Amino acid sequence: MKKTLRYNYRLKPTAAQEAKFVEFGSYARGLWNLLLSENMRRYRYDKTFLFYNEMARLIRELKKFDEFAWLKAFDSAASQQVARDLDLALKNSFAKGRVQRFPTFKVSFKQKKRHDDSFRCVNNSNCVRIEKGAISLPKVGKVPLILHRDLASKIKTATIQFKHGKWYISLTQEVECKSAKQVLSTLVGYDINSQYTVVGSNGWYVKNPKAFKKASVKLKQIQVQLSRRKKGSIRWQKTKARLNKLHGKISRQRLAFAHEVSCSIAKTSDIIVFEDLNVKGMQQFNGQMVNDNVMGMITGLAKYKAELNGAVYHEIGRFVKSSGICHECKHEHKFDLSVREFSCESCGLVQCRDLAAAKSVADTGEKDLMATGIVVRALPKFQQKSPSKTKVFEQSKFGVETEKKEAA
Repeated sequence: MKKTLRYNYRLKPTAAQEAKFVEFGSYARGLWNLLLSENMRRYRYDKTFLFYNEMARLIRELKKFDEFAWLKAFDSAASQQVARDLDLALKNSFAKGRVQRFPTFKVSFKQKKRHDDSFRCVNNSNCVRIEKGAISLPKVGKVPLILHRDLASKIKTATIQFKHGKWYISLTQEVECKSAKQVLSTLVGYDINSQYTVVGSNGWYVKNPKAFKKASVKLKQIQVQLSRRKKGSIRWQKTKARLNKLHGKISRQRLAFAHEVSCSIAKTSDIIVFEDLNVKGMQQFNGQMVNDNVMGMITGLAKYKAELNGAVYHEIGRFVKSSGICHECKHEHKFDLSVREFSCESCGLVQCRDLAAAKSVADTGEKDLMATGIVVRALPKFQQKSPSKTKVFEQSKFGVETEKKEAA
């Protein structure tokens, strides 16, 4: 089984190459707006839309006119990717079960170096390749890059983007997943909260680094300086660049932390159980804490890394109670978020709230997986006389077939 993943690398373009990136990004944005306006005009005329085949044909016809000579300077494969993106956005806006709005026009800032445009190249006939510390891009040339990790396979597409004052390239590659583990010896439930980013049912605690909170003083100072500058002036632009650079540093710190935690989870657990958290709803009453805790990012990264390692990833229901349950007698309690330790009203056991919640998540996930037939209990050979000491599971044939149907 293969999985398509993205690998991000830092680019170091020359001044001429950077100008080419800005030019191509504006071409992609202009083509998007042109095709979207034509779709809106067509819908007002006969209630129909232009989809990929019609849009690709329209791009070829527009290249014949002098007013659209810039389409010839743009990479033809990149222009087709813009049509594909718009085609997918149109279909998703009318699909059932998708909460996605109708596509809108893309607007870019006019100030120099404040653009956020991007464009995507396709590796046709090996036109996108890495040679001697540089990546070759169509109609751009060889651009130096920081190759901090080797390529996993052949490059499929390359997306160039300007973010936080630096140029990045995202390469999509197909990675071979490990075969599913037949014997699963560790089932661990993970609870995510505000104090500790992750608490495992095996007693593993990961404290929240709070990257945004640590940089809040410096952020406030730069924001005060920005408010005193004249908008659009040179000093205003320099202060704005400093603020953008600091936000980029915070974003990279969060991403690096999420990758470290999710990688540890995927490597040490055969069966990973998380809660299906309503992150968007949690942001409404405490958005700063939720964003600084990278709740949704950790679960998303752990899911695909578990698939790569052949582990089983499962999420319990969103409305299943997990907090405030005694892990010994299963008695339920009700208390505020400020209570981090509690004494069970039934058995009197004093326990950590987060650890008890993680064990409750693990128990619920075990019941769900066995009820659906994805895993079954197995008896280890070295504990045949006392099977209650260690829980060992096996992948069932029914579960494997169900996963294949869902993937298809």
